[in-house]
Amino acid sequence: MELEITYAPDRVIPVPAERLSPQEQAAWARQAAADFTRDAGAHSSTAAPIEDALRAVMAGVGDDRRLLLIVGVDGGVVAPLMISVITHELSRQEQADFLWSNTAILPVTPRLTETESLGTGFSSTLAQRENGLDFATRRWIFFGEGATVCAMLGPVVPYGMAFVEPFAEAALASATLSGFTPRVDQERLDELVAAVVRPGDDWVLNV
Repeated sequence: MELEITYAPDRVIPVPAERLSPQEQAAWARQAAADFTRDAGAHSSTAAPIEDALRAVMAGVGDDRRLLLIVGVDGGVVAPLMISVITHELSRQEQADFLWSNTAILPVTPRLTETESLGTGFSSTLAQRENGLDFATRRWIFFGEGATVCAMLGPVVPYGMAFVEPFAEAALASATLSGFTPRVDQERLDELVAAVVRPGDDWVLNV
């Protein structure tokens, strides 16, 4: 299945889908960081951390996924976005394993994302702690007939999520996947939202 994505070129760097040698990865990351910094008008000092992030993201290249690096304002925040195509419908346990994490330190924030081609996706935003480090991730699931699209943004420093998630969500909203037919499952979406709603979040306030 061919995945097409539209993205903001001054905030998003797509990573090559083909596997490159370590030397080719290093050369590509260096040039891509320099080009992005120049074209976005960012300070030259941001090129090095963007280059480091690109090299780290490239380690996850695979045939079943697309990788992008989201760059926050002035290059101060960077976060990988991985979009995976799974050629089967995930079981409820597989969905839960992807959407939640036992390293979460705060209640999950649920959201629904409406897209034209992938249908309505459920997302969870997690604040996590591992090995003494705090970070945030946001995960999406889009349900299809015989297939599933999953996406993960992060890890990113907790305060940085607000700077990168609008560009990740816009990229997902623009995505088209050949052969993918969205599966409407409002009952499952409602179940997922209900599973993480905290007491009081759904109260109606009369002002």
